[in-house]
Parts: sequence; C-alpha cells; structure tokens
Amino acid sequence: MTRAGRRSLLLVLAMLIASSFTGCGAATEISAQDVPAKAFAVRDRMHDRFAATRRLELAIASSQLEAARAEAGVLARLDEPDLLPAWQPYVEQIRASAREIEQTPDLVAAAMTSAVLGQRCAGCHEATAARLAFAKEAGPPGGAKLASRMASHQWAAARLWEGLIGPSPESWLDGARALAGAPLAIVAEGDDRPPGHAIADDVSRIRLLATRAMAAQTPDDRTALYGELLSTCVRCHVKIRDR
Repeated sequence: MTRAGRRSLLLVLAMLIASSFTGCGAATEISAQDVPAKAFAVRDRMHDRFAATRRLELAIASSQLEAARAEAGVLARLDEPDLLPAWQPYVEQIRASAREIEQTPDLVAAAMTSAVLGQRCAGCHEATAARLAFAKEAGPPGGAKLASRMASHQWAAARLWEGLIGPSPESWLDGARALAGAPLAIVAEGDDRPPGHAIADDVSRIRLLATRAMAAQTPDDRTALYGELLSTCVRCHVKIRDR
C-alpha cells in the first residue's frame, strides 16, 4: 500500500472510530487523543490482515496446505472491536471464510474459499469507504527458466488478488493481462505420459481463464474466476511436484 493510501485509510479509520462513539446515542466519552491511537491500532491490524492474505494465497498456489491453514488461522483471530456494530458483520464474514480454510483438508476447496474471502474483504472496504492504494511492484525480469516463468505467474496472481480485495479494477486488469501474456509452456515436447497431458490441459485452462478475467466486470464474476484460476494453479503445481 502506498504512503498516500495509508494516510487515506488512517483518516477513514479515525472517522469510523470516532463515529462509533458519537453515533447511535453512545454516552461513552473518548478524547481526541484516543481516536488516533485506536485508528493506528486498526490500521496495524489491517496491514497484518493484508500480509496474511498474501501469504495465504502464495501458500495455496504453492500447494502448501498446512502453511495456508496457519495463515487462515491468523486471519480468523484478527477482530475489529472498535468498528461500528453495523460493520461488524463484514469482519465476521471474513473471519468465517478464514476459519473454513483453516479447517479444510483440501487445497482446491481452500482456493475456492479464498476467493470468497477476497470478495468479503472488498465488501468490507466498500462498506467502510476505505480507499486502498497498492504499492506499484515492478514485474519480474523475463527468462526461459521455470523459476522465472513462475515468478511472472506469481506477480500476475498478486495483482489479481489486489484487484479482488481492493476492489481495484486497474489492478485486476493488470493481473489478467499479465497472466494472459505470461509464458506457460512448461511441458516438455513429446511428453506422452498422462501427467504431461494433464498439465497441458491445466495450462490451456489458465490461458482461457486469464482471457475471461480481462472481460470480467462484476465482483461475482471476478470472484468465480479467481477461485477457478487459483484452483487450476493448485492442481497443476501438485502434478509438477509429484513428477
């Protein structure tokens, strides 16, 4: 998140926390000094939450179920006690999705649920009028080796995630375009073994989903596409690892 984005978020948080005490006929006294302190605390938890979601997505894509469940546990425990009661259901929905991932024994299910979690993050941001500005991350240098290609996929997936949770149509489109143009031919020529064909099918599906993502306009469409993309990444990475 950029410095300007952090300042905007902090201002919004201060206003929301102040309204928690001045709205709804609350009689509780709170000093002007307390509001910034509470706003900083909320901001810190938001940063912790965002960092945990990034680690969660990376763990799922890397087929590391236990790591994904651990990060989901971090999210499930992050509460926002200083927000208005009207906004608490949004936080609880996010925590509910995190608990579902924490308890799942299946990576594909975790991938699909993480997409729902992202949509719920976006819903909370919109309800609280939180405008997020993500730091610009330069794309990785190109290269023919598998590690370089995977880095380009990871960069594109990170932009899609930012686009989903922001919500940020610009980040989403950046990620979709990058993934659609990323080198995905990772199956050796002449590999006639069934796993090779299965991986080729996954590669074709990722290309198709990335193309569809560029045209996706609604939150529901983007959520469904992100879940399918991440699930396909999971299946492909498991096959590559098992080979």
